[in-house]
Amino acid sequence: MTGSTGVFWDMSRLDRARFDPALFDHEGFLRDPTQWHDELADEIARCLGLTLAPAHRRVLAACRDFHARYQRMPTTRVFVKYLGETLGADFGSSAALMQLFPDTPMRLVALCAGLPKPPNCF
Repeated sequence: MTGSTGVFWDMSRLDRARFDPALFDHEGFLRDPTQWHDELADEIARCLGLTLAPAHRRVLAACRDFHARYQRMPTTRVFVKYLGETLGADFGSSAALMQLFPDTPMRLVALCAGLPKPPNCF
């Protein structure tokens, strides 16, 4: 990840035979969330050094649901509360989210879920 002036993930690892780099903006976020699908999530995760397990997919689905309902990306605190309410107590803590998506959880969730950059992501 290179920070706010560049791409947040290594797009050089993207399988260009299957996925067009033009799908992503200058920071690596999907330009059009309607273009998102599970295979794309897996590819972004692979480029981030993650492997998506069922728990990851539940978090991604919850984030996409939040975005669809409220037409915005949540902050970390709001999202953790939402996870606890929708997925249960096992998901309702910052520590649980960080176990699945280390270091910058909301950025990683947004990238893998094909959603815009979160408001607290610098």
